[in-house]
Amino acid sequence: MISQCVTAPHFTAAAEGRLVVQRCGECAQLRWPPLPSCPECLGRDTAWVEVTPRGSVWSYVVYHRGFSAALAEQIPYTVVMVHLEDGPYLVGRLATEEPVAVGDPVEAVFGVDDGLVRWRVAR
Repeated sequence: MISQCVTAPHFTAAAEGRLVVQRCGECAQLRWPPLPSCPECLGRDTAWVEVTPRGSVWSYVVYHRGFSAALAEQIPYTVVMVHLEDGPYLVGRLATEEPVAVGDPVEAVFGVDDGLVRWRVAR
């Protein structure tokens, strides 16, 4: 599990309406999830950089069962894996329950009560 302190810059930026991921200072590879070293070159120099908050649906799943009491009230809900225009993949929920398909363009939605980045279909 990734420590909250490692991901803090991501959530801080999301609260400001920005999407950030880590970039390797040695090979410039963008990455998510954040790691202490680059999986490409093993470099340890890391910076958080803003990326375009758009991408396309790479995969998705619609949950019809709540695996916790908090989620039971939100059934059904959709979780998407988004291939960002800038390269990395992020996983998150759709902001609204609307039909989605692999390949659909999506954009980030900020300002949701839980501080997480959500996604909406950009039609």
